[in-house]
Amino acid sequence: MRSKVIAAALAVSLGMIAEVRSAGPRFYPDDPVAVDNDRVIDVTTAHKVDLDDYYDFLENSFGTPGDRRNVRAVNLNTLDEVPDSSWFVNRIGAREMSASETVRGPDRDVRLGTAWTIVRGKNRGFHPGFRAIDRSDPTETLYQLEVDPPGHPEMATGAEVVGTAFYHAFGYHTIDVYLAEIDPAALQISPEATIKDANGRRRFVQRDLDEILKNAARMPNGRIRVTAERLVRGADMGRFEYHGTRSDDPNDIYPHEHRRELRGSRVFAAWLNHDDSRAVNTMVVRHIENRRAYLKYYMVDFGSLLGSGTRFPNSVQSGHEYTLSARPSLLTLLSFGLYVRPWLRLPDPPAPPAIGRFSAEGFDPRTWVAEYPKAAFENMRADDAFWAARIVARFSDEMIRAIVRKGKYSDPAATEALVDALIKRRDRIAETWLTGINPIVNATLSPAGELRFENAAALHGVGGRPDGYVLKWSRFDNATDTHTSVGDDVPVAETHAMAPSGVLEGSDYVSVRIGTRHPRYPTWAPVQVYFRRSGASWQTVGLDRGLDSK
Repeated sequence: MRSKVIAAALAVSLGMIAEVRSAGPRFYPDDPVAVDNDRVIDVTTAHKVDLDDYYDFLENSFGTPGDRRNVRAVNLNTLDEVPDSSWFVNRIGAREMSASETVRGPDRDVRLGTAWTIVRGKNRGFHPGFRAIDRSDPTETLYQLEVDPPGHPEMATGAEVVGTAFYHAFGYHTIDVYLAEIDPAALQISPEATIKDANGRRRFVQRDLDEILKNAARMPNGRIRVTAERLVRGADMGRFEYHGTRSDDPNDIYPHEHRRELRGSRVFAAWLNHDDSRAVNTMVVRHIENRRAYLKYYMVDFGSLLGSGTRFPNSVQSGHEYTLSARPSLLTLLSFGLYVRPWLRLPDPPAPPAIGRFSAEGFDPRTWVAEYPKAAFENMRADDAFWAARIVARFSDEMIRAIVRKGKYSDPAATEALVDALIKRRDRIAETWLTGINPIVNATLSPAGELRFENAAALHGVGGRPDGYVLKWSRFDNATDTHTSVGDDVPVAETHAMAPSGVLEGSDYVSVRIGTRHPRYPTWAPVQVYFRRSGASWQTVGLDRGLDSK
């Protein structure tokens, strides 16, 4: 199976997908693939990739790295879904999750004390903190601790744990992170502790700790609230970029800019205002399983989302404009400052200090941007956004409230403001992206020949009621990838209908084209669904959204 996927991915990169499709059957016995086995080739020789944050910013702000062609994401199965892999695991998008499960995220049952020993400074990032061991922990597990800014207690730490829970539920690999309180008087510095500065690595000394504590908010009891990020076991292999592939990972065959989970992450970032979603906030770790090494790709560091900029609240510009935007800057210059950017006219509602700056005012999922461009975000198409919006729409009000409560905000107004904004932003994402393409999902064919399907937009109450659907049935020859029509177009009012008897008899594969008649969305392309006979039943084996010419 993996060899077939590798061949297909290479063919896409060479622009030869048409030849590949004509060279063999459309569906193979293992379709639809649920798990992409991207651990086939041992990567013991992989090395750490040090990615410079400033280089990443400049490369993406002034250049256009990666392939920017308008092509379908290449890491999809025949149902137009993302299989589980070393990048992504289907969670809330594929199954029911309880509110308690979404809140738990990747966390374990951990009880943290208040007395810690510092063993190292932070390796990266703008957020003040250090690496330490809880002296009450007999396992001596290493954590990375990070603090809140003095004027905004609970802001960055709350964002970190809330963001981790959301991204884990989306399906990304994340690191377990906990809220803890530390006693500054009980902090100790290990004699072997080091920190890296502009001159290289040196001993971590008291003045380094004093500088961190000076930039840390104090709780009423004198303690400091921190996030404790449990460091992943395995070899640190650096970061991944939102374009290209890793040259030292032969399993990393899909250009990152054409991975749906990276394209679609633009929708998730927009919902949570994760404008700091970039390469520096990712992590690649080499793990060993069955004596074979493989790389696993993580999303990390969520202290700068919602209204938090980690050391300060988000700016008014956050989510509305890139850090470097030529056109608005030029307009401001040429008008001698008279041109006012549209987002500066938006209301800036006051918020509790623990939130920073985050609301639903002026939020438009189509125009939201991160701090600077990324190839995967720029390549996001309507089908990628639809996939992500379905995941966002599955978060109920109860789930959202439960996850926000994980941030343990002492001011109830902060919790309510965040919940209200997230619900409104979720609804705008659903309205925008669930109606971007024909929203047919979850089609099944019963042994008796009853077709059932769902309309994702109608299911979540957006877009308005369609006038109905039009079905066109056919027998399908898998070996030659050809259809033989059976009967005429069949208009139906509901999302179920019986297949004509002639299409099922003696067929190994059948197909139905489902068009949705909607006065507001007349350009929706029909969806083609394929079923394969499996004993006395029919298995849904393929779905083509008709967005790409054959």
